[in-house]
Amino acid sequence: MEQQNLLTRWVIERIQTEYKDDIALLAAVKGHSTGGDGHGEVFDYFIPKTEKGYGLSQTFIIDGVGHDLYPRSWERVEKSADLEEMTITLANAEILYAASKEEAERFYELQKRLETNLNDPVFVYRKALEQLDEAVNLFRMLLFEEKAYRVRSEACFIHLCLSKAVAFMNHTYTDSPIFTERQAYTDCPESRIYHCPGLDLVPESFFEHAHLLLCADHAGEIKRIIYELIRSVKKFVLDRSPKTDTVKADGIETAGLSIQYQELADWYQELSLTWRRINFFCENNMVEEAYKDACYLQDELIVIAREFRMEELNLLDSFRPDCLTGLALRSRKLEEIIRGILSQHGIKIREYASMQDFLAANA
Repeated sequence: MEQQNLLTRWVIERIQTEYKDDIALLAAVKGHSTGGDGHGEVFDYFIPKTEKGYGLSQTFIIDGVGHDLYPRSWERVEKSADLEEMTITLANAEILYAASKEEAERFYELQKRLETNLNDPVFVYRKALEQLDEAVNLFRMLLFEEKAYRVRSEACFIHLCLSKAVAFMNHTYTDSPIFTERQAYTDCPESRIYHCPGLDLVPESFFEHAHLLLCADHAGEIKRIIYELIRSVKKFVLDRSPKTDTVKADGIETAGLSIQYQELADWYQELSLTWRRINFFCENNMVEEAYKDACYLQDELIVIAREFRMEELNLLDSFRPDCLTGLALRSRKLEEIIRGILSQHGIKIREYASMQDFLAANA
């Protein structure tokens, strides 16, 4: 403990004598300790105010314990508040030094923002979906890897994404892949980075499959286990979408989430050209071009349907290479559905009949 105090005083004295106008804040992060080494409790990172402030950064080893005094910008701390970077660096942080009361208040407000976000069912659901998407994308690349050690390494990162998704759905967080009940159900404050207390609900066979990752040593077996984990976590997340009132647009149910439907309008305005192209290609029997754009639009529709809690927007089942009429009709129907949803939510599409109309409205 005395060594920790000495180190803390040392870095604060450096700030006050060499970087007084260059460092906004110095933070310690509880939960990094391993075997009582106190790592993180001494200090973890600082927030620079100027370019010169980055010069405070350094790494060193004392009595076998490595220390990394590193910078985190306010932007990175904000990302932690929004569950986009390591959450523990904000959730478990304590201020050791602040240049002013305003700097300290800014930090505390970000901690409050993190707590608010974790308690917001819609917010954590969307973040869980993002982690699930990341896991699926990484799995696609994993399928082409054959060396077991590389497969094992990538599988661990995929499982971290899945563990984060499950944690978010439990209104908590993890910065470590969770393999066993011990990590989930044991509240170990001094080693929070490896644990995730509060996982009251987990996907079916989550711990069983996760534990198998520790034992698997063949590339094919690891891929199979990861596939089962992704499938299980996906069902778990989608089955727990936020409960909200729904409205209907041409038979497609949409949830009244606190989502800005202007985002949907912006998306439609960008993708409207794709719809136009599909219609043109279908009218002129340009099969390859129509298929390519229809596949692109289908990918976009899958994402939009999930984000705005719609039923499936199925475009590609209408594709027939020998007759594009069905694709054209279905494409127009889906466009009408999107426009109908926007209309129901009072969103005006920014469209103009001519260049003159556009210039007149945007003078």
